[in-house]
Amino acid sequence: MHRRDLVRGLALAPLAGAPWIGRARGSGYPARPISIVNGYAPGGSTDVSARLVAQALSAEFNGAATVVENRAGASGTLASDWLRRQPADGYTLMLSESSSFAIWPTMHVEGTRYRPLEDFTWIAMVCTSPMVLIVSPDFPARNLAETLDVLRSPRSESLAFSSSGAGSIPHIGCELLRHALGPGAKSPHIPYRGGAPAVLSVAKGETAWGVASLGSAAGLIEGRMVRALAMTSPTRFPQFPDVPTFVESGVPEMELNIHYLLHGPAGLPAPVVAPLAAATARGILKAGLKERFIGAGMEAWAGDNTPAVAQARVETELRRFKAVAARTGIRISG
Repeated sequence: MHRRDLVRGLALAPLAGAPWIGRARGSGYPARPISIVNGYAPGGSTDVSARLVAQALSAEFNGAATVVENRAGASGTLASDWLRRQPADGYTLMLSESSSFAIWPTMHVEGTRYRPLEDFTWIAMVCTSPMVLIVSPDFPARNLAETLDVLRSPRSESLAFSSSGAGSIPHIGCELLRHALGPGAKSPHIPYRGGAPAVLSVAKGETAWGVASLGSAAGLIEGRMVRALAMTSPTRFPQFPDVPTFVESGVPEMELNIHYLLHGPAGLPAPVVAPLAAATARGILKAGLKERFIGAGMEAWAGDNTPAVAQARVETELRRFKAVAARTGIRISG
């Protein structure tokens, strides 16, 4: 299945089982439609993963309507700030990734209005995705080694890179690569409002390169509209076995997976959190859906999956990016 067909199908799938007559096993929840907020533009990896979660929850809750609402802006932080002010009733949730819950709070010069650990209830892990270094079809290098040489040379000043927004994890990935390459790497940054438009800008030649989530870039890589040169995962990704990792290519600083988590406002009651966490953990690993994550450039979370595990992941990511900021001096503004 092509990725664009996956996105189109997922937009309709959560409503297929309406009306929302389902109930969690042994619980009165849900009694009305559940909304999952995506803080990025439609079509990117966060949007696709949110729709896959919506499909999983709808199936686990016996056809309960679960819809995705897009609230793009500021690398998911606008949606996060909005979410913390919503009722803690389990009907307004969010699918977040590392940018909004770990990078902005630790690396933005002004921080965020919300506190990742105190202002949200972390429900479950959803999936992970590597990032991938992509270049335009006419980029003046044939492979990773040549590309890195170009990006550390004076030519880099004319080779802009794209990201899904200032402070997004793809933006930090690009900054980490520039830091690893040294002071000669001077490519300017052009931020976009989401992963899909950022990757498309590379395909169209508006920007020369970028580090994008594989979920956002997979379709254009398969369509040969951009070239994939290296993955940020520790091992090669099964969907693209011929693309090497940065680690095996001698750039260990670029090992950087994206983690996607489901959460809600602080104070979600246990009778809501428990069925949501269990339904998410079960649903994302069901036959068919697990493969759709892979097809979209992501891997459904297959390890222990409880609210405590999700909370611990947030704590780990906060420590990690605080250390990255201290080591590299990278800061986000704007």
